[in-house]
Amino acid sequence: MTVEFTNNALARMLDRGIPEAEVRSAIESPDHLGPCLEKCWHARKRIETRTLEILFTRDVAHTRILTAYWQDLSS
Repeated sequence: MTVEFTNNALARMLDRGIPEAEVRSAIESPDHLGPCLEKCWHARKRIETRTLEILFTRDVAHTRILTAYWQDLSS
């Protein structure tokens, strides 16, 4: 399966200090996976003391990462 990162996702990952390997880990073996919006998926993965959230689209052979962020612990 190919994984594509949108320009937005790459920019947000850089801003937020999120490595590509952690995003791939979150979509390959998430702690939580569910639908989000129309045609999108939401993956959540606990990494050490933080939780990584990924929004993406997926079909049989292609995954497109839309954005990635660390969950806000104050909410």
